Formats: sequence, structure tokens, C-alpha cells
Amino acid sequence: MRNKIIYATILAVMIIAPLFVIEGASLNHNQYPKLANLFFRWDITADEAKDLARWDILIIDMEVQTYSPESLKLLKKFNPNIKLLAYIAAQEIRGDSWNLPGTLRKKLYNKINKNWWLKDTSGEKVAWWPGNPMVNLTTQSPLVKNQRWYDTLPSFVKKELIDTGYWDGVFYDNVWDNISFMSDKKIDLDQDGEADSMIEVNSKWQKGMEILLNNTRKILGPEALIIGNGGESYYKQMNGALYEHFPYRGWSETLTKYKFMNQEGYQPTLSILNSNVNNTGDDKDYKKMRFGLASALMDNGYYSFDNGDQSHREIWWYDEYEAYLGEPAGEAFNVASGSKKFDAGVWRRDFKNGLVLVNSGNQEKYIELGGEYEKLNGVQDTWTNDGSFVEGVDLAGNDGLVLLRPIEEILEATYVNGSFARVFNEFGHVARTGFFAYNENYKGSSQIIKHDLDGDGKNEILVAGSKKVEIYKSDGTLKASFYPYTENYDRGINISVGDLDNNGTLEIVTGTEKGGGPHIRIFNSEGKLINPGFFAYGPEFRGGVNVTIADLEGDGHYEIVAGAGFGGGPHVRVFAPDGHCINPGFFAYDPSFRGGVNVAAGDVDGDGVDEIVTGSGKGGAPHVKVFDKDGNLDGPSFFAFDQGQNDGVKVVVTDMDGDNKAEIIATTTNVFTLSGFTN
Repeated sequence: MRNKIIYATILAVMIIAPLFVIEGASLNHNQYPKLANLFFRWDITADEAKDLARWDILIIDMEVQTYSPESLKLLKKFNPNIKLLAYIAAQEIRGDSWNLPGTLRKKLYNKINKNWWLKDTSGEKVAWWPGNPMVNLTTQSPLVKNQRWYDTLPSFVKKELIDTGYWDGVFYDNVWDNISFMSDKKIDLDQDGEADSMIEVNSKWQKGMEILLNNTRKILGPEALIIGNGGESYYKQMNGALYEHFPYRGWSETLTKYKFMNQEGYQPTLSILNSNVNNTGDDKDYKKMRFGLASALMDNGYYSFDNGDQSHREIWWYDEYEAYLGEPAGEAFNVASGSKKFDAGVWRRDFKNGLVLVNSGNQEKYIELGGEYEKLNGVQDTWTNDGSFVEGVDLAGNDGLVLLRPIEEILEATYVNGSFARVFNEFGHVARTGFFAYNENYKGSSQIIKHDLDGDGKNEILVAGSKKVEIYKSDGTLKASFYPYTENYDRGINISVGDLDNNGTLEIVTGTEKGGGPHIRIFNSEGKLINPGFFAYGPEFRGGVNVTIADLEGDGHYEIVAGAGFGGGPHVRVFAPDGHCINPGFFAYDPSFRGGVNVAAGDVDGDGVDEIVTGSGKGGAPHVKVFDKDGNLDGPSFFAFDQGQNDGVKVVVTDMDGDNKAEIIATTTNVFTLSGFTN
């Protein structure tokens, strides 16, 4: 791609645009922000593929198919929902392509008939980008074997690219609807020795481009994704447009076009705003990145940020990219006027899990938020993303801000009441500001799970104390209570819940704490014993057993994961619901450590398979690790609190923001016990 991309004025087109929706492929990109990356190097390493798989859309040079085909497979393996678009210019080719053996460019170059080049009045080839001769895209180009360029290129894309199975579609560079910027080239479309008028050239050029896109859609079919750099006039043929160098053509004008393409383009739409640092290499221009990202979030497209048009090969990642906002809660609006027509000023868009602000003016503005929101807890621009709670913010001109709704409680997972919690994402990065996981209605230090146990759509509250487990209805009234290990036992109870028998209700799995044998028992959702249980370790061991439930195969059937309690090694074992040992286990930490291991489980990376998350027991550093079912490291390894502490760390795993990836919540082992609870 190049700078100086031409974007024609399309206001008239927008006004008369039809209301019908053109359907095509499905994207399955429901997470905001939605991210795109332009990566134009001709090869991709395996490590780069793993990093690039974090984006939703990748526009990759077609030669990666030649030099790194295995990396294209890896991208799909790491992210099955990723969409790969092959980059190819619509109207030009490298002049030295004939001398690039084994490349797709050479194959394409050899298909260009000598009479198809775009020429001037002297018969010389015309180039817009130095060294890249252009092809005559119009009907003035002669037919050769009943073909013109606008027939040959789509056929090449189909046969050489799409049919390989690597690609989801094509990105055509330079999809211009006019070439007025080349008026000094004396273009001679029909080679009669006289320069054609630009009015005629533009008309025929646009017609030729339209034929090329129509042919591409016809040949590739409705499921293929087709986008280009500009060209809103072709919205019926393309799934979207790339707006490079945003806001090069002005904030309001570009956002208007961007929204138009998102609404009226061939479905599903995937228009992209690309901001860059003008080839300076400054990946720390956080303000520019935020301004572009926040602008993209004012509508439903994707965002790309990189070095610029002389590179497009960056893997820059930012704190804001990891903020899951959920679905939009409405359209963007001007904070001052309430208008939804893009103009200068402060704009706001609300999402299920937060809100986004962008100031498209030049002056700093103060914005009242109408409630309390949480700033991101970032590691890059910590002045902006300091994790604080705010009800109003000062926002500089040409800047943006992503805010999250505060966490209110932990759902569908076990936590210790009164513990301090820190939230981490799949990369082991702090995702949210820390908070006390505390329900004042129940005794501090008890274990709590808030979950729909009986499948009636209402959450029950399960509370485990030193000897008894109580089940409360959603209105707070006691539903049932039971003593898992007789009324005489008072050393503490560990709990977890899950649908072990796939009957639509959740079973309650219990384990003992320090002083009890490693006895695991299973109860139904009403607290009735349905399995007398089994010993996860030797019956004589008196360190207790930590428990969690997980689908470690991704097959819809749950296993019980046990971790040795205090006094035992940090040993993890996996059992079937009937108690037979599936996996003899592994040591999560140094086998000589005798503080035991805390366990939790959930789908941390969104691949449909639960991971085992461990926290070191009492006496160990607050070290959190992620394993697969066989004890192989399968995610981040990090210290949730000060590495010098030796109180261990409890772990909780649950999807807190609805992005289908479970967050890792690390909680302190020390708790405060003040509450309104009386016993």
C-alpha cells in the first residue's frame, strides 16, 4: 500500500444507498475491540505466527504462501476464527517480477499480455509507484483469448490462492474509483497517440474496476472476503474498505465513510481503520494509537496500528487490545449535542462491559461519565491506564480512552470470602484493578460459589464453613444444608461444582482442609450424597485435598482435579466422576515443597478445552501456573503478588467478561472476617 491513497467523495452514494443487505461469509468476531494487522513481509516464523494469531484479521502478502506455508496453517491452529486475506495489487505489479523465480508474482507477471500495460502518448509504461508498472484496467485494453486484465487477475486469485485452502479472501490494494491524481501522465488508454481526457479516463477506470470486483465475487463466491484500499463506490462488491493513514482525510469524513461501508457493504463487513506513526518506528506513541482505536470503536469495524506504508510488518500489541468491552450497547454519539452525525467534538460509545471516549477536537475536555468506571490497569502508558476508579475524566484533543465497568462479584467459581483478588488474562497480564471478594452476608474465610445449581435460571449461593455446607436461594433464604464429613468434623471444607453426570443440574464436590484426610465426596444440587467418595491420596495423609471440576478433554464430560493439601507435595491428580484415577498426576512445583497446591480450572485460552490452574500452597511464593491435563505447561507462569511473600496463593478461574475466555483470579490466603454474619 502507498500513501496519498485517493478516496472519492461519496456523499451522494450514501444518500441513495439501498436498504437491502448483501449476505456472505460469517466472521464470528463478536469481541470488541476487533483487531486487524497488515503484515507484508514475505515470510512468517512459527513464533511470529503465534503472536500474529492474536489478531482477528490478517492481511498478509500472498508470497507467504510461497515461503512460509506452514505458518499459514499455524495461524489457523492458534486461532480458528482468524481470517487471512491475501494481499495483491489490483492495478500494478513489481517491475522485476519476471526475475523472481518461484514466486507468485512471477506467475502473475507472465500472464500479463504485452498489450495490457497502461501507457502514455509516447508508448511508455505508466507507473504511479516507482518501479511498478500499471495495467490498463479498462475495456480499452485489447481482448487476448477473450480475456482482459479484469478477467485474468480474479482467475489467478482463485486458482493460485483461494483454492489452496490457506486463505479466506483477498485484499486488493489501490481500489481507486478515479485516477485524477495521475493527470500529468498523459494517459493514452486506446494507444492512438493522443492523451485521453481525465473525465473519460476516470469513467472507464471506474467501470473496469467494477468489472474486476464483480468477476472476483462471481469466481470466488459469496463466502470469500473481498476488501480493498478505499473505493466506497464498490460497496456492493466488497466486504469493506481499508482506511490507511487515519485520519489523513479528516476525522469526520473518514468516520462517515467507515460507518457507511460497515452498514451497506457486502455482508459480513470488515472495514478497517489503520493509524500509523509515519514510518518513524515509534511504537510508544500511545496517544496516537488510542485516538485511532477509540475512533474505530465508534462503529463496528476493525483497527490496525503500525509503523506505516514503508513497512507494514509490525507485531505491536497494546494494553487496550486486551480490554474486552463486550457487545455495543448502542451507537456512538456526540457528548455535547447528542448527535450521531460525525463531527468535531467528544464522542462516546457504550458497551456491555465499559465505554469508549474519543476527542476529535484539538482542545482538552472534561467529561462526566454518569457513574463510576475503571481505568485499564496497564503496563505501557501507566499515567493514562493507572487502574483508578473515576466518575469523570480530562481527555486531551486527538486522544481516546477505554474504560471498564467495575467488577461487582465473582460468579460460577469458588472463592474465599474476604480475600483480596487480582484478575489476570490468558497472557498472565493484570486485567483489572484488584478488589476484595467479599459478601457481607456470610462469614469471612468461608468458601462461596454463586451459581445456578438446579438449572432454573437463578443463582444459588453455596457457602462452605468449617464443618457444614449451606445452600441459599437467590433471595437469600436457606434452601438446604449438609455435613459432608459428619457433624464432628470441623477442619474446613473445600468445594467445587459442575455437571458431572450431564443431567442439567450441578453436582457439589467436596474436599477437606488441613487436618482432614484427602477424602473427596459428591453431592447433588440439593446436598444429597450421591457418591460416598474416594481418597485422592493415602487415607492416612492429614493435609486435606483441594478440588475443582474441569472438562480437560473438551468433550463435554467433566473430570475431578485434586491437589494435595498442606504437608503434601504440590501434586495434582485427575479422577473420573466415579473416582478412578485417570492421570496419576504431576508436581506443579518443586516436589520437595510441602505446602501443597491449590487448584482451579477453566478454558483460559478459549480453545474449548479447560486448563488446570495452580497456586502454590502455604509457605510458597504466590506462583500461578497453567497446565494441560497431562501436566505440561500450557499458559502463563507468573507471580500474582510480591514474589517475596510466602503465604501461597489461592486460584479462581471464571469468565468474568463474557468473552469465552476464563480469567485467572489470584486471591490472598489471608482474609478479613468482619461481616454482618452471626452464628
